Order: sequence, then structure tokens, then C-alpha cells
Amino acid sequence: MSTENNGWNPEQPGHLLLHQLRSEIQENGTLSQERIGEIALQYGTTPSKVRGAIGYYSELKQENHTVRVCIGESCRAKGSQNTISLLEKEGKVVGKLHCAGLCPTGVAVLYDDNANSFKSQIGDGLQLYLSCDSGSVALGAEDIAEELIGNESNIFSLTRTGSRGLYHLEPLLEVDIEGSRHGFGPLSPTDVSAVLNSIIDGKPQTHPLHLGEIEKHPEMANQQRFAMARLGICNPTDFKSQQAIGAYAGLSKAESDGPEAVLSALESAGLRGRGGAGFPTHFKWAAAARENDTIKHVVANADEGDAGTFIDRMIMEGDPHSLIEGMVICALTIGATDGWVYLRSEYPDAKQTLQTAIDSARDEGILGPNFDITIAVGAGSYVCGEETALLESLEGKRGEVRARPPYPAQEGLFGHPTIVNNVLTFALVSSIMREGADTYGAIGTESSKGTVVAQLVGDTQKPTCVEVPFGGTVKELFETHSSLEGVTAVQVGGPLGSVFKTEDLEDIELSFEGLTNAGGILGHGGFVCYGSEFDPRSEVIDWMTFFRDESCGKCTPCRIGTQRALELLQRIGTDEEKPGDRDLLNDLDDVMTSTSLCALGGLAMNPVRSSMTLWPDAFGGVSNE
Repeated sequence: MSTENNGWNPEQPGHLLLHQLRSEIQENGTLSQERIGEIALQYGTTPSKVRGAIGYYSELKQENHTVRVCIGESCRAKGSQNTISLLEKEGKVVGKLHCAGLCPTGVAVLYDDNANSFKSQIGDGLQLYLSCDSGSVALGAEDIAEELIGNESNIFSLTRTGSRGLYHLEPLLEVDIEGSRHGFGPLSPTDVSAVLNSIIDGKPQTHPLHLGEIEKHPEMANQQRFAMARLGICNPTDFKSQQAIGAYAGLSKAESDGPEAVLSALESAGLRGRGGAGFPTHFKWAAAARENDTIKHVVANADEGDAGTFIDRMIMEGDPHSLIEGMVICALTIGATDGWVYLRSEYPDAKQTLQTAIDSARDEGILGPNFDITIAVGAGSYVCGEETALLESLEGKRGEVRARPPYPAQEGLFGHPTIVNNVLTFALVSSIMREGADTYGAIGTESSKGTVVAQLVGDTQKPTCVEVPFGGTVKELFETHSSLEGVTAVQVGGPLGSVFKTEDLEDIELSFEGLTNAGGILGHGGFVCYGSEFDPRSEVIDWMTFFRDESCGKCTPCRIGTQRALELLQRIGTDEEKPGDRDLLNDLDDVMTSTSLCALGGLAMNPVRSSMTLWPDAFGGVSNE
């Protein structure tokens, strides 16, 4: 237990309590009352607090499945239920999870929670580059690595990198040809020998999978990358290589210019938090900087739980130093002493890569006695993506939302001033300090400055992750970087976001305000596509079931409202519907939206409202068309 707790405090046993509970329960099953008492004594808390945590988190239960299948929106749109049925026919015991962060790879199937071991090779000759991003691996990148290393016709060096984000071209092999990186993809193992031969013969362009210079590829050239600038360039854990392409240049500038200059730069850049709320970053940081407490915290929210979003995972796996740098800049600006990364358990590769990067940053003196970073792994709770619930979980408690004020910037983790931003926000901070606030702030729209990282997934032919300036329309985003062919509907902003008909996307500006004005939210930048089999009523019931199950239970409007809304939705549009059900649902919408403590209850009716409005016939209503 941290010494900052000022003595015994049973309310704050710390995140290691959850770690030990997960390990023991998954290995031994239900804990005896005697063992619960021993653990409570070990962590300076009470048996009732330990039992409370066990009853709250989904991962503090013994698992009996042999495989897990993602049932988040993106995977549902790609047919996760069919995958589950096939696996069960094979005799597998299937567990379900809401999102594995592998949205661009099709239906995600997880057999264990162990981090991968990636094959690479140091040598002379051809300089080859291959992503070890977990999405790339799911699409076959490791098979390409094995085929390369087993090929005896060539001497080469194979460097593992992060992903460029062009998942429809994965596995994507890059080779340095006369100082320029050329891409080949999407590859299968049987393509490797011919690709190598075409390069050796000096005729790479003759291979049908040759993509040309990757930086000049249209889907790269049409982007403006800041947070994603270093993804795919070099080994994410090679400190010197990362430093050579700009890592910690922003920190150097922050150190020389001072905290006030950092706050001014963030204000000039117009940076807003990318976790969903879009709150101006400099306001939050300035509030924490004004506090006189000698102990302050910087927390990276890496509990990326919205299905359809995975950029935080990509950054941690492909450019972890950008996260570390952003957190250190924040610590310098507000005077923080401790850093934390609250990481979801479904990201074992991210944990391994990030920990290696943290260790190297410590070895280089960037982290140390004055400010260090600890990774804390969550125990399974969607609402812990909300910053105050996250802080409760970091303290080893049930992840229930706190009433505000006080806000975390004044009284956060263990009662001390705390900044909570998501991974993408911290990566943008380091980029803005490196590239200049004026450069970043000059693009985008007047109120949504800079870039948006858009993750375009689901039932689309071109799943991808791109970084582009705010502005234009959502339809133009898809036309330039993905595809709307066969797409019926698009949900924007995660499960709490609204659903739009494809034809309406041409009228929606790609910005915070554009989505808000259209009745939706930008959220974390996830765009999930649904094809011709989109069933609005089934999806609405799935969403509300998820919200009911994931409600923390702290406030009545969400705890009771989600259950009552689910009951109404299961009746509406069927023979079970009762007179007044729809009016009652509208009343529930008003109460939940207006009075819930956090976004889960406050936004839960978003997808319901938009779906019932745009597809009334699916709910037994009258079509407006």
C-alpha cells in the first residue's frame, strides 16, 4: 500500500489487490472466507472491501472457457455469432468479451492472454520491416516472419515495427530500396520467395503485390500524421532508433521552455482530450498545476473499451515512447510525482512492449526518483474507462463513478490532484511539443483544431486506421481512405454513439461539433460499419443488455434505467408491446440522459434513439420514407 495514504486506509488498498485476486481466483477458483481475510490483512483493508471487489469485476471469477470470442460491435457486424456457433460445434467452451482491440482483423478469437514472442533477425543485405502489432499478427504477420527467416536464398535484417494502420494491406512487408521503403502486401507465406526474388533481381515493381514507396502510397500521402507519425518506422522498443526519429524532442523543448509555455502551446494547438469528452487539455492541466499539494499523479487511461477503437493499443505497441513522453511532459507541467497507465487486460502485447519502453526510459534517466510510471492492469469493467471510476479501481476498489465536484484535477487518485488523459491525447502532446503548436493548430476547423485518428472497421472492405485533419465530411473520409460499398449503417463513437444511415454521412462534418450537431458523438474516433444484414432492433437490444451488465450501479438512473429500458425494448415491436411503452421509453431517455452520474447512463439511449428514428419499421413503427 502506498505511503501517501497517510496511514491505514481500508478504502484504498491499491491496484495490486486486484492483481492478486485475479491470479488466485483464476488459478484456484472461489476464495474461502479465511483466505479473503488473509488478503484483506495483507493489503490493509477489510474482508468486506475484498468481497466487494470480487463481486464487481468480471475477471475476478474463475474462467472455464477454452477460447474467447469478441462480441463488440465491429465483430458482431462481421459475424461473431456464427464464429461462436462453429467453435461450439467443434467442442470448444466459448467465453465472450466485448472488445479485444482487434477490430480491423475480422472476428477476434483469443485462445490465451499471453503476450506474443516476435521473430526478428539482425544481419546484412536487405533491410526488411514487418509489423508486430497484434492486429497485424492476427492477420498473419508472424507467418510471414517465419517464412522469411526460414528462407535461405538471401541475407537480410528483419526489423519488427508497429503497424502503419493500413490493415487491409496486412501483412505488409517493407524493404529499403536505395533509401526508400517499398511495400508489398497483403502477403501470404507463399508470396515471400517471389517477393524476395523480385527485389534481388532489381525488379520489385514486377511483383503484383508491390505497392511502391509506402510513404507515397495514396492512403499514406492523404494523411497528416502527428500521433501516428512514427508508427511502422522502426523497432518500438529500440530507444536509440526511436530517439533518432524524434522521441523526447518534445520533452526537451518542454524542459527548456517551462510549464507555462507548455500550457500556452496546448491552448494554441487547440488540443482537446481524445478519450471522448473532448475537454480542452490545457484547462485541465492548468487546474492541476495550480494545486499546492506536494503529491500529484498523471494517469494514462489505456482502458480502451469502445468497440471499434484501437489506436491506444497501436500506440502502446508501435510507439510507446510517445505515451511516456507525453506523460513526462504532463508531470513537468503540473509538478507530478507519480505516473500510472491503467491498461485493460486484453492487451498483453501492449503491456509487454510498454513495460520494455518504460524500463529503457528509466535506464536513460527520463524516468526515475522524481517521476516514474507503473502499469496497472484492470480487472474487467467497461465503466472504468470513465476517469473517476478508473481512479477508484486504481485504489483497489469497485470501479464506481464518483460524484463531482471535486474534480480529479483537485482531488483524484488517493485524494491528490490527478490528470487523467487517454493514450492518444498524451501522444498528441509529445507531437505538438515536437512539431510546434502553430503547425498543429493551423489545420482542422476553427473549433476542432488539428487531426482526428479515425478507425474505420466493421463490415467494410477496407478496414484501416488513419490520421487526417478535422473538416470535410464523414462520407469524404470513407471515400478517401476506406469504402462504403455495401454499408447500410455506421455507428460513430463507440457503443454509446449514435447510428447513421450511410446516405446521411455526406451531411455530417468530421469534427467534434459536426457529430454533435448531427445528434451523435465523435468519441474516440471509432466508425463501425454494418452491412445489409444490419438488424436495428437486435443491435439495440444488444447495446442495452451491455449497458445493463456494465453499469457500475452507483446511480439509480443508470442502474435501474438500463434494466427497465431493456425490458421495454424487448417488448416494443412485438406482440408483447403494451400501450404506453414508447412514452415510458421516452421518459426513461429524459431521466437517464439528464440525471446519470456519467456517460454510460447519460448516453445509453443515443444508439436507441437514433436507430428507432431512422429505422422505425424495425420496431413496428411507421417509416418516415
